[in-house]
Amino acid sequence: MASGDIYVQVTATPDAHGRAKSIVVLIPRKSIEDCRTPVKKSDDHSIARRLADPLATYLFTHRVSFGRFKVAYSFSLVPPPEIEGESPELTRGDLKAWLL
Repeated sequence: MASGDIYVQVTATPDAHGRAKSIVVLIPRKSIEDCRTPVKKSDDHSIARRLADPLATYLFTHRVSFGRFKVAYSFSLVPPPEIEGESPELTRGDLKAWLL
């Protein structure tokens, strides 16, 4: 892992019954810096969240039985233990994602 990479865990909890679903997206430092603009000041977590959202949205909205849901975010500089040693299930450009 390059210094400054951020792991974003996005957890969706259904409004109705059902189990929460999570995805962990690795956002490389280079991707964060490429999205930074001098005009609009954004912190690293805001940029990482914006980059992780398309993968998370794809996962959560393509589950027919999932329905409406609430989303929570957490950020880490180290991989969560659940994904250590595991290959990512999804990739998009430099982003890598693991389904939990």
